[in-house]
Amino acid sequence: MINIGLIGTGYIGPIHLNALARVGGVRVKRVADVNGELARKAAADYNIEQAGTDWREVVRDPGIDVIHNCTPNKYHFEINREALNQGKQVFTEKPLSMNLKEADELVNLAEKKKAVTGIGFCYRYFPVVQEMAARVRRGDAGAVRLATGTYFQDWLSREIDWSWRLLPSESGQSNITADLGSHWFDLVQFATGLRVTRVFGDLATLLPVRRRPKRQVIAFEKVEQVESEEVKVELEDYSAVLFRLSNGAAGSFTTSQTCAGRKSDTEFQIYGSKASFAWNHKDATVLWIGHREKPNEILIENATLQDPATARYATLPAGHPQGYHDAMMNMFRDYYDDLQGRNPPRAAPRATFTTGREEMKILAAVLASHKAGAWMEVEE
Repeated sequence: MINIGLIGTGYIGPIHLNALARVGGVRVKRVADVNGELARKAAADYNIEQAGTDWREVVRDPGIDVIHNCTPNKYHFEINREALNQGKQVFTEKPLSMNLKEADELVNLAEKKKAVTGIGFCYRYFPVVQEMAARVRRGDAGAVRLATGTYFQDWLSREIDWSWRLLPSESGQSNITADLGSHWFDLVQFATGLRVTRVFGDLATLLPVRRRPKRQVIAFEKVEQVESEEVKVELEDYSAVLFRLSNGAAGSFTTSQTCAGRKSDTEFQIYGSKASFAWNHKDATVLWIGHREKPNEILIENATLQDPATARYATLPAGHPQGYHDAMMNMFRDYYDDLQGRNPPRAAPRATFTTGREEMKILAAVLASHKAGAWMEVEE
């Protein structure tokens, strides 16, 4: 039995716990959060033995094998580094760290410790996204010519909406590009097998003044009549990026958290010389396949129709839709398969700390591009 210590029980931590409860051979032994009430609630909800407020007690516990780091961005580097130094395997939420220098240190340390690492790029684990990657990578699209898409949400569309992600001290140099942008660029690189090599970024803060509650607010929590204070917002809630892929293909991406009515509207499209592929989180079980000289296709997740390397992610009979919790479960099963040496066939490599560093390279280039008003190369 693999014993897990999970740190951070606000929004994403309980989602980890829900998915891990469906993964065989693992047990969450300890949870911790600076908010002791949240930690105790998570422990009670998922029958976990120990709950505390000090993350150091978790990573230094010799009875813990794996750390799940579900904390805000500013804690990622310190907790991940200490966990690796304590000989733990580490699965972290993204971004990997606050900046590229920290990301480099974590990747090098993980390699030195021979740790099995993972990072929470969960959208690639919807079954038909896996199928898209299998088909594009084997050449069904032909030469990739264009990648485009959007990621819109509305949970920060009002002045009274708040998140720690809006604070540089908590989030780093970026809000939405580091958050939603990292998910989207991971999807594109995962599906195509190509790297983002150049970017031109345009960032904006559409709501430069907000009301910050004087109590803790969990991500996506509805905030109405609470005591608050007016604050200026420095980080972006809008981001548009033009980019080029390593084969020369062009691309564009736009994201914002201020789009009323768009709850979690993630779309990415790949256009090739032979065919096109598109996926939207709103219709997460559906893969659209476009053709020039024959009817277009709609593939609904179905293990009997998918590539053998992706069929294992479609865990329900066709017609029984899978969702976000299932994608999380697929991601953790993949991680713990590797940790236990099973190494199943895959359409594309699993996301690790190295994947997280690649996304940090894209982010660094986007921020530099926006500041300079010019195209920037992404570090290789």
